[in-house]
Amino acid sequence: MPALRLPRPRRLLPLVSAASAAALVLGSGAALASDLFFGDIPLVLTASRMAQSPRDAPVAVTVIDREMIRASGFTEIHDLLRLVPGFLVADWPEGSPVVARHGLGDAYDRRIKVMVDGVTVNRPLWGDTAWTDLPVRVDDIERVEVVRGANGAAYGVNAFDGVINIITRSPATENGAALVTRVGRKGFQDHGFRINGHTEGAIDWRLSASHRRAQNFRARRDDKTRELTSGEDVRNTLLNFSATAQVGARDELDLYVALNDGVAERGTVEDWQEQPRDEETRSRFVHLSWRHSLAPESELSVHLSHQDERFRAGWMTAGELVVPIDMNTDGRRDEFELQYTDRPAEDWRLLLGAGVRRETVRSLRYFNTDTSLSGTSSQLFGSLSWSPLATLTLDVGGTYEDHHYSGSTFSPRLAMNYALTPESAVRASAGVSYRAPGFFESSAYETIRVDDTVRWVGSRQTTPVEPERVRHFELGYVAQFSELGLNLDVRAFHERYARYLDSRSCIIGEPRCVPPENYEPFPHAADRPPKQFRFVNSAALTRHGAEFSADWRRPGWGRIVLSQAFIDIDADVGASDGDFELSAPTTISSLLLVKDLPERWRASLGYYRHGEMYWLNQGDRVPVVNRFDLRLARSFGPPSADNEVAIVAQGVNGRYPEFYARKFRHEPQLFATLRLAW
Repeated sequence: MPALRLPRPRRLLPLVSAASAAALVLGSGAALASDLFFGDIPLVLTASRMAQSPRDAPVAVTVIDREMIRASGFTEIHDLLRLVPGFLVADWPEGSPVVARHGLGDAYDRRIKVMVDGVTVNRPLWGDTAWTDLPVRVDDIERVEVVRGANGAAYGVNAFDGVINIITRSPATENGAALVTRVGRKGFQDHGFRINGHTEGAIDWRLSASHRRAQNFRARRDDKTRELTSGEDVRNTLLNFSATAQVGARDELDLYVALNDGVAERGTVEDWQEQPRDEETRSRFVHLSWRHSLAPESELSVHLSHQDERFRAGWMTAGELVVPIDMNTDGRRDEFELQYTDRPAEDWRLLLGAGVRRETVRSLRYFNTDTSLSGTSSQLFGSLSWSPLATLTLDVGGTYEDHHYSGSTFSPRLAMNYALTPESAVRASAGVSYRAPGFFESSAYETIRVDDTVRWVGSRQTTPVEPERVRHFELGYVAQFSELGLNLDVRAFHERYARYLDSRSCIIGEPRCVPPENYEPFPHAADRPPKQFRFVNSAALTRHGAEFSADWRRPGWGRIVLSQAFIDIDADVGASDGDFELSAPTTISSLLLVKDLPERWRASLGYYRHGEMYWLNQGDRVPVVNRFDLRLARSFGPPSADNEVAIVAQGVNGRYPEFYARKFRHEPQLFATLRLAW
């Protein structure tokens, strides 16, 4: 493999190896993000925690770069994943947006690990992602790297069905200030600013803030029951600060602090479980990292992070019996990680690391107690890459984890990449990954009480559950045809799931459904007895298929990014949910067409389609969906400036069903954007 030529941003630690660059980006906020990907040899950073060319990466990775982000017109982070082969995205008015890969999705996307600059941001309570409350806005993202499959070997439990790493723009690569304002239909507003600077003490910093308001759903009548369903209006305010300081010739410190304050207006007067209410969320994120260069191709890094979330919501039940419902929750995660990278020989690359994290949750509603639940988990991880031939790279990696609930697990991976030409390679990769149950899945005791009487029971976990397991195998082909301006990524996959966690209901009072103490249910119809739910390890599943993406660009003409996925799910006899096999559409497609026009105009078209499918649990059937987005923009001012005015139309073909066809319709949006930089 030819020597890597990495650029050196102003006053940034002069890292010249791919291994040290990986630790820098994953720990700090992507100080070399744009240069690594667009240099002489493009690199990905999330596959094995070490920077590698796509030809050598042990798993399939999609990169959504800044040009794609801008051209898509998306203003919310979860929407960007529509550009990834095989990914499904849905919004719904009764909770956070959801993301799934190749089906098996429900209201809580707890099987995908989501990170910001290498730091986990999944919520401790559910294990899902609060997409609208993340500590970064779309305009501050450098790129998004998505591992399209399980990657427990690199990140341990919960990197079970994919890894999403949102890499922010480094303050070391920018100067000046920028202002973005968006205004559109139905009161849509999205305003933000960013200020970058540096001091004489070799400190680069950035301060950014934003405020967003949108009506994503209007209340509507259920097509079958004619009951009024929930609407959704969201407001969100974000403030974040990042700084990079070089301390001497070998050391660098990075700090990232973010505060997020959000309100979602949800509910309807016709549903006692979804009464009108304001759901208030306040989140805080802190990340501090230190990197020390031991040698030109050897580095030690230390990372500390803190995340906490305060959720407040409640309402009064409707009907004859008025009961206050308390939905308040609190969650917290503190994490420490140590990582060492080295190149012990020309053909070898090594990564070793260890981490410990403590998670705490509290909710009277979901656990029937005011006492906090907490647990401490630890892990050891490593990766070794060997190139015995110029055309062959072998990668072996694994993570041993001691989880506070599930105990010890080991997630191994073995991969081989063989270069067919200097610009193309085939990959074979196999491994085992696990997902530990979250606090709610392992300890739920969801109740509504009136004084000392239990009047309603939701989920109640009375038996232990085991961690989910997936054995995964893939064959891939990656090619970068520089003369044609074309990148190809083709992949076939086979995944065998065991102990898949799903909820199962029972009628309270039956032999296997013992009621809680002091149980006196709300009045109910004789033919609709009250039920409670519990999580069980369901029957095994097999998921297989193929996917590809093609990215073609020509300077002065534009760019075309096309992706397609074909999926099939087979559930063994005895599966707890008959919709498992229907949860994946047979095909998922996306197309982003970007066309350069005269006089600094640029137009883009986004097309997103999936076949008929079922969202599990709180979701339901969704028919074939076709969505078209349009964007027309013009740059102005000096050629090097980032000034732009744009018009964006999302869902130009009208409202479309989302998550539950009978109930929810996603609203189209039309807005104008003004971007100024100086």
